[in-house]
Amino acid sequence: MAKALCKWKKKDIEKSLHELARIVDKPCFICKDCARSANSKDFLCKAIILPLPHQHS
Repeated sequence: MAKALCKWKKKDIEKSLHELARIVDKPCFICKDCARSANSKDFLCKAIILPLPHQHS
C-alpha cells in the first residue's frame, strides 16, 4: 500500500517531487481530514470522492 500524503515528511516531499506531481495530477479524491488531494484513494488517509464541479451555462 502506498504511503498516505498525510504522512509524508518534508524530506519525503523534497526527495520525491516527480512522484508527488504524478499523484496530485488530475485529482479525483480528497482527504476529509486534511483536504489533501490525489488521483488515487490509496494516497490519502480518509479519502472521499471529489465531487464534479457544477457547470455554469
